[in-house]
Amino acid sequence: MKIFHYTKGYCLNSIFSDGFIATETKRSISGGKKETDYVWLTEKNIYPKTALPHIGGLPETNLMSHIYHKGVNVDLDKVGQYTGNFYRFGFESIDTRFKKWWHSFERTQMKSNKLWTAMESVANKVGDDVRSFWISPHDVALENFSLEVYAGGWITLISNGSVKDADLETLTLIYSLMEMSASKCNELGMPTHHIPKPSRARDFLTLMMEKLKSNTTMI
Repeated sequence: MKIFHYTKGYCLNSIFSDGFIATETKRSISGGKKETDYVWLTEKNIYPKTALPHIGGLPETNLMSHIYHKGVNVDLDKVGQYTGNFYRFGFESIDTRFKKWWHSFERTQMKSNKLWTAMESVANKVGDDVRSFWISPHDVALENFSLEVYAGGWITLISNGSVKDADLETLTLIYSLMEMSASKCNELGMPTHHIPKPSRARDFLTLMMEKLKSNTTMI
């Protein structure tokens, strides 16, 4: 079974620069909460309401709209104009890096946490369903992943990728996505890299650049 990590276009430059999807408090521009400091995924095939960015003038992006009114339509194509599109990274649920949230030790430890109880209640009310959640307690390296973009529906860009072993075509695509992401960050006045002191970013960027140069020379 596939499980998905949903994200916005303006996050891709940071993700690909590092070569991993970071846990929430590292990547979140707003800082995140310690209660949610995991890489979150879901079995669901639709973008989670709780992961939508709140955009002024677009009431369908306000989580409260979904709490009080069922069936509020979210046009991802329209909202995506503000975020640089929407993307999702896919992984196989049998990948040992991930665990089902509902049965996890981490959730057991949170049962007495009132803030988390309230957050689960909200997720269920808006239809995200916490029983479909998966987590990784650690950063998730971009290995054995797929990548899709939403454009009227989910379109596959990378079917079975690994940053370390990417071919020229995949590397070129990744750099194109990084450039678009950085451009959207600049447009929004956001940092192009969301982890203050990335420890691995330079290594991955250097590796990718060397591969591009090497393949270009051989052509």
